[in-house]
Amino acid sequence: MLTGYPCSGLSYRAKQLAELLESTQNQVLGMVDDNNNNETHDNENKTTNGNSTSPQKQKRFTFHIVPSHDPSHPRTVYDHARTEKEARAVAFARVKRALAKDAFVILDGMNYIKGYRYQLWCEAKAVGTTCCVVHVGTPIDKCVAINNARLRRRQETGQLPKTSDTTDDLATPDDEEPYPADLHNNLIFRYEEPIMHSRWDKPLFTVPWSDAAPPVGEIWTATTGIPVETAGTPAPEPNPLTAMLSRDPNSSNTAIPPLPSDTASVAFTTATTAGRSGRLGRPKITPHLATIQPAQSEPGALYGFEKRISAIVTAIRNFTQANPSAEEALAQQLRNQTTYYANDNNVGITIPVPNASTPVFVPAHIARSATTDDLASAGGILALPRLQRLRRQWITMNRSYIGMNHNQGKSGLSVDQVGDAFVRFLNNELAGDATS
Repeated sequence: MLTGYPCSGLSYRAKQLAELLESTQNQVLGMVDDNNNNETHDNENKTTNGNSTSPQKQKRFTFHIVPSHDPSHPRTVYDHARTEKEARAVAFARVKRALAKDAFVILDGMNYIKGYRYQLWCEAKAVGTTCCVVHVGTPIDKCVAINNARLRRRQETGQLPKTSDTTDDLATPDDEEPYPADLHNNLIFRYEEPIMHSRWDKPLFTVPWSDAAPPVGEIWTATTGIPVETAGTPAPEPNPLTAMLSRDPNSSNTAIPPLPSDTASVAFTTATTAGRSGRLGRPKITPHLATIQPAQSEPGALYGFEKRISAIVTAIRNFTQANPSAEEALAQQLRNQTTYYANDNNVGITIPVPNASTPVFVPAHIARSATTDDLASAGGILALPRLQRLRRQWITMNRSYIGMNHNQGKSGLSVDQVGDAFVRFLNNELAGDATS
C-alpha cells in the first residue's frame, strides 16, 4: 500500500517500485537457477545409469499496479463523500481481484484513511499473503508547489502539461492531473499518517523525497521472506528496526534484534520455499478473527434445531396443562421417588423432555416465588410467552454455531447436541430467578 500527501509522487514511486521489485526477482531467480544447475551437474556426475535431472522452472511473481483514479473517477471525487466512497470501492475491488499468493499488487493512491488501510490489510490476511505500507514522505510545501505548477500550466495551456521544471527530482514528465487548490489543502489536512503502533501499518517503509529509490531489498524481504543476495557477495546488513517490524506479531519470539554493531552476523531467518520447491514463497500468515471465513453450516441444520427446540417447548407446555398448579406438581414430584432431582438438598419440578438426556428442572423455591400458583398463566414461572422469549434468545445466541463440524471450529454444535444445550440454558435461566 502506497500512502502519502496528494501530489507527492505516488504514481512515480509505484512504477519505480514495480520495476525494482521485478529486477530483484530476476536477480533472486538467477541465483536459484545457478544453484539448481550446480545441483543437477552434481547429480549427473553421481548417477551411473546415465539419467539426469533437469532443473525446475521457477514460479515467478506477477506485478500489478492498481490506480486509485481513472477517467471515470477523477481527483475531484474527493469533493463529496459519496463519490469518494464509490472510488475507494472500485479500487478495493480491483485489488481484491488481483490479490494472490504469487502476485505483487501495488495500490497507487493516497490511501490516507487508516480504516481503509486496515480493510486492505484484512483482505491480504484473508488471502494468506503479506502486505506492507510504503510512505512517500514528500514535504507539504513541495506537494503544494507541484500542484500549483500543474494548475498554472493547465490554465495557460488548457491541457495537462507534458514537461515540468518543478518535478525534475522525479526525472519523469509531469503529466498528472492537478487538484483544485481548496481540495488539495483539505486533503492534506485530512491525511492520517501511518504509525508503527498500528499493526496494519507494519512493516512501514518511509521514502523521503530526496531518496532516489525506495529500500527495495528490505521491501522484498519483508513481503516474500527471501533475503536478497548478490552473486559472489554476502547479504547486505539488515536494518534491526525493519527486521523487528517484519516479524509476525503473533509469534512467540519476542527477542529484540541485535544492535547495529552486531548486524554483520544477523541474517533474515524467515523461511523460504525457493529453490527445491520450484517456486518463490511467502512467509506463513496466521489468520485471525477479522479474516477467518465463517464455517458453513449443514443445509438442514437450522430446520433441525428449530424442530428440536419446538418439541421441548411443546413438552413443557403439555406438562403445565396436565399439572397447572405449582404446589400440586411439587407434591407429586416428592411422592415420586424415582424423580431425577428428588433429594433433600435439591427439590423441585422435574419435566422430562424429548431430544435431551437431562430434564427441565424448576427449583421448589423458584416455583413458590412466582406471583401466581398457576404455572402457565400470566406471571407463572412457565408461561408460554416467557418460554417463547427464552427460545428466541437461545436461537439468536447459537445460530452461527449450529451445524458446524468439530473440525471447523472448537465451538461447533451438532444437531444432536441442541436439545441438551437448550435444556442447560433453560435450567440456568429458571434457577437464576432466585436472584432477580
